Amino acid sequence: MKKKLLATLLTLAMVLPLAACGGTPSASPSASPAEPTDSVGTDEPAGLSGTLEVWSSGEELGRFVEGFNKLYPDVTVNITVVPNADFIAKLTPTLASGQGAPDIFTGESDYVKYLVNSGYWDDLSQAPYNADTSDVWGYVASVGTDGNGALRALSWQASPGSIMYRRDMAKEVLGTDDPAEVAAMLGSNDAMLDVASKLKDKGIKMFASWQDIMNMQFSNRAHPWVVDDKLVIDESMLSFMDMAKTITEKGYDLGVDPWAPEWSAAVESSDTFCYVLPSWGYQFVVKPAADTTKGQWAMCQGPVPYVKGGTWLGIYKDSPNKALAWAFLEYCCLNSEAQQTYAAEYGEYVSLKSADEALAAGAGEEVLGGQNPFAFYNEQMAKIPGDLMTAYDGTINTVFLSAAKAYATGVLNKDEAVQQFKADVANAYPELTID
Repeated sequence: MKKKLLATLLTLAMVLPLAACGGTPSASPSASPAEPTDSVGTDEPAGLSGTLEVWSSGEELGRFVEGFNKLYPDVTVNITVVPNADFIAKLTPTLASGQGAPDIFTGESDYVKYLVNSGYWDDLSQAPYNADTSDVWGYVASVGTDGNGALRALSWQASPGSIMYRRDMAKEVLGTDDPAEVAAMLGSNDAMLDVASKLKDKGIKMFASWQDIMNMQFSNRAHPWVVDDKLVIDESMLSFMDMAKTITEKGYDLGVDPWAPEWSAAVESSDTFCYVLPSWGYQFVVKPAADTTKGQWAMCQGPVPYVKGGTWLGIYKDSPNKALAWAFLEYCCLNSEAQQTYAAEYGEYVSLKSADEALAAGAGEEVLGGQNPFAFYNEQMAKIPGDLMTAYDGTINTVFLSAAKAYATGVLNKDEAVQQFKADVANAYPELTID
């Protein structure tokens, strides 16, 4: 099963769009690996030296290196950025051969569960690491935990979501721009459609794209996609297909895909009410583009609190540099001061509760009319439901979206779309039971 799953992941990697802003591919010069260190987790900073090789699908990890080197000046961190579309295809044969393997490598949310259960990452909960996750948001640690309860990966980031809406339009149509009051009007999918109808009467599209709602819909499920090697189509996903069709037929969105020029331009438009996106949506979409609309945005909860996306990192089980690897992973993922500094500079929501709580006590955002996104996200993370991620999610999410889109646009009726979805899953994973 693992071989088939890997093959499908390799295919998927070639077609998946980037979920967030990625970096330009780069490679650091190779260096001779440091000798294996027996005292993992016990060395004083001055006692660690050598070269650490890190593979990452994005450039964010590089932002930690300067601070890390203030504590560990004799450790050289080489970060090789491999584009997400190529990451699994390059990583897996390297790990299988053991030649030129990185000491640390990342895993994106679409395939992290495959890596977590692959056996390539060390168990961070056991000696010599003994990771203390008491300050880590539970969801983040849960995703990095394998089926046997071993902690294989941690993250420096978390990605809770919101409905980011226009305050000016909310006042005009709903009579208030208060996040709690607006959230109360968006407490279910049907309620969102009712608001969409009111907005349409004023010439305003409710959503930039109905496809964004899938980010939230995954947290509205009772079951993951796969349970005991069987495909499970949660009833909420079938209801979501109907919602997508209603939005499309009634013109409640812009009728474009996420990341299309019109979708991005909606930040500054006069006819689009909201985006439904995780925290990176504010960081990379709304905040940098808001100019004339600065101060006219706010965040509220929709029908359910949700989280979507993220990058985890773990230590290669055969790394000869585990002491160096642990020092870097611990600094990025478990050092509250480091995360506060990182988040304050780059605006990214992080994985440690203490860091997020400290940032929530600071000033609000001008773009959000004074609202503090960290305070909002902290409330959401406290309510996030259990981890429903599986190793199959990247592929299944993609083919489900394709089926939902075919139904929403009238290419297929609902039964045909569901059957197409099942057929696509069966083709990708013939080992799964599909009713």
